[in-house]
Amino acid sequence: MTGLAKREVISELAETLGISQDLIRLALWMLKMKSAYRVWSIPKKPSGERQIQAARWPLNEIQVRIAGEIYPYSISEISHSFVAGRSHRTAVFPHLRANAFFTFDIKDAFPSARKKQVAVNFRWIGFKKAVADLMADLICYSPTEKSEDGFLPQGYASSPTVFNLILNTTDRVLLGFSQKRGYQVTRYVDNFAISTTQKTIPKEERKLAIKIVESLSLGNFKIPEEKTSYREAGGKEVHFEFLGLVIEGPRDGERKIGVADEKLADYRWVIQEALEKEDFSEGKFREIRGKINYLKSIYQGRALPSQVAELYNQYRSMREIVNAFKRGQLSLPI
Repeated sequence: MTGLAKREVISELAETLGISQDLIRLALWMLKMKSAYRVWSIPKKPSGERQIQAARWPLNEIQVRIAGEIYPYSISEISHSFVAGRSHRTAVFPHLRANAFFTFDIKDAFPSARKKQVAVNFRWIGFKKAVADLMADLICYSPTEKSEDGFLPQGYASSPTVFNLILNTTDRVLLGFSQKRGYQVTRYVDNFAISTTQKTIPKEERKLAIKIVESLSLGNFKIPEEKTSYREAGGKEVHFEFLGLVIEGPRDGERKIGVADEKLADYRWVIQEALEKEDFSEGKFREIRGKINYLKSIYQGRALPSQVAELYNQYRSMREIVNAFKRGQLSLPI
């Protein structure tokens, strides 16, 4: 691409995004100098590490604006991640009456979403090739000197929306597959769930669902056996898990959605640690309150699990006492 052509592409994208051309040029220079991202690792369950790539300004601002432009095209009927009005709970709710439950997720989902795949999807929704390629350069992180080695970064700016866009066609095909068989299907980022009120989902159809996702990804997405789970309702009680939530209750009676024991234990540990360290700071309180609000969004008017609710009430009471002492509103008896 000539210098003049590149300037024209930058000008067109800047106008589309409503930002300065200079910011795009600065972001491209930072990408070239390998200074556009902060990179670190966090523990990955059940083992290993996950690398996080968080864009610095102005690249993060550009990524957010690109996400805003493509958002309307990224929404599908089965996607519940990073879509207004949808959540973990709405992704689980359609499966409430399930008697057979099949879940699977894509291995290393964001790193498997390659730059070429991103650019192709930008072109499909109407962007010119040169503009789509520039957008993909700005969206993707490359650990090498070659931009074609780029993939979606795990840095929480635009990647989830772009990922939804990439899976939009897959979502439509999976929806048709499921409707034809009377199944329910939902997706949250790279986590899929398919269920039926019948006794079983045949093994051949579970394999076909996986094949749909893998084949429509230009060969980028892989779903190994260890990334799948299949359960059928056994006995009189039902217990299915998805996204850290559970569907449980009598097979032929009223079922409810709750939070899995492992996640509840994590929440309890965070509160217990804050109590032991006497961390009543505003930041820690916001973190804990965010977890409690999440639980409230799941239980929707029902009592929260006592093992977390009681500990939270204790933490909140202690925080009020400590803050009262700091303000001089309480004093120790002499």
